[in-house]
Amino acid sequence: MTDPVERTDTAGSGSAGLLWRLLAYSLAGLHIAYVLFVLGGALLVLVWPQLVWLHLAAVAWAGGTMLFDLGCPITVWEKSSLRKGGREPYEEGFLQHHVLRIRFDAARTRRNHIVLGLAAIGLNLLIYSV
Repeated sequence: MTDPVERTDTAGSGSAGLLWRLLAYSLAGLHIAYVLFVLGGALLVLVWPQLVWLHLAAVAWAGGTMLFDLGCPITVWEKSSLRKGGREPYEEGFLQHHVLRIRFDAARTRRNHIVLGLAAIGLNLLIYSV
C-alpha cells in the first residue's frame, strides 16, 4: 500500500519542476535586462541623471566579472534552478549561451571574456564622453 502523502514525482517533474524552470527563465530575462542596462544605461543617464551611480556600479560589476573571470551569481542561480527543474543547464557562460548564441573555443574563453569586458567599459566611456 502506498502512503498518500509520499511524493511520487521525480526531481524536476510536476508543478515544483515547473516553478524552478520558471524561476530559471525569469532569471535569464533579468540577466538580459541587466546586460542591456550595462550596454545602454549611459543613454538612460542622459535622460535620468540620477541613474548615474547605479549604472556605473553595474558597468564596474560587469567589467570586473568579465576581466577577472569572477563568474556571475545570477548565472549560478539560473543553472541551479534549471537543474532543480529537471533540465540540464548549458555548459558555457550566460553571454555565450543566451546573448551571443555561440560556443567559444574553451582555449579562448579567457581572452574573449577580457575582450567583452573591455568592450562594455569602452562603449560606456565613449557614450559618457560625448
